[in-house]
Amino acid sequence: MKHTAVKIGEGLGEIKFGITRDQLVEILGQPDEKDGFSYDGGEEEDTEAWHYDELELSFSFDKDDDWRLGTIASSSENSTFEGEKVIDLDTDSLMNLLKIKGFNNAVLEDLSTEDIPNHSVVTLEKESINFWFEEGELSEIQWSPFWKDEETIIWPN
Repeated sequence: MKHTAVKIGEGLGEIKFGITRDQLVEILGQPDEKDGFSYDGGEEEDTEAWHYDELELSFSFDKDDDWRLGTIASSSENSTFEGEKVIDLDTDSLMNLLKIKGFNNAVLEDLSTEDIPNHSVVTLEKESINFWFEEGELSEIQWSPFWKDEETIIWPN
């Protein structure tokens, strides 16, 4: 599969941040499921998430960004980060890998609750990437384009 390499700030393989929904359909076909969300609880949707179940990929498009691709999430064991398969790694193994790859700014946050025990996230804020852990194993990678400042996205070329 050609859509497996997580590219920080750029996308996934040939799928680039900033493409339109129609362009994603040209690459992957129609999604298995679409979810719409509203930030303020109103009826008008601000975000649309597309899910490709077999590929274990999700893509989000925001109205504020002219419905361009702004977030990708992968739970596929085929996805690679910095050339390494990382899904199912434990927290210590991921933190060690990040250090080896030169990412010394990783922050681990425990998000465990009574209802969801052993839940955490490792964040590389500068790189706009989150690594989500369930039961101590990496279950999903979620990333976005780089930000110039709090309001300006740097779209890849």
